[in-house]
Amino acid sequence: MLKLAGCICIFAASSGMAYSLILGLHSQVHSTELLLHLLTAVEGEAAYCRCPLPELLAQLGRHQPEPYKKLLLEASRQMEDNREADIPTLWQQVCGQFEKELDLPKEAYQVLLRVGEVFSYTSLESALQLLQLGQKRLAGTIAEKSAEFAGKKKLYCCLCYMAGFLSVILLL
Repeated sequence: MLKLAGCICIFAASSGMAYSLILGLHSQVHSTELLLHLLTAVEGEAAYCRCPLPELLAQLGRHQPEPYKKLLLEASRQMEDNREADIPTLWQQVCGQFEKELDLPKEAYQVLLRVGEVFSYTSLESALQLLQLGQKRLAGTIAEKSAEFAGKKKLYCCLCYMAGFLSVILLL
């Protein structure tokens, strides 16, 4: 009876491990999609809102989900405090503070770091072109990660259940 209970616990643990790994992959794709929506919002605000940068970031931050909300509000606060600071460098520092919370793939994180350059352009057209380039790169990253997600999902399930099965054999 104890061995049967142990086998059930092992299979439950292997199912939980597979679910946890798949959830991690889904989280990266979702975070990248949120970043794509953020870039679209930045593009719209930059094109139509003629307000100072800290105010623009605070306004954007109020309408974004976490952790982008905290990122934008922190960037706005630091830009208010350090009016003489280099904007791209300040943006990269703020993004560095939230890197773990964002859970972005490397390519998407690089796009996020380049957003700081958008704020330093004097030409609106140049800034919008850089945002559109970032959006295209993110769309490609999302498509790539989604395709990779399907293959890895099957792999993770097979490996976790196989490990559970082998553990049950060793238990018996």
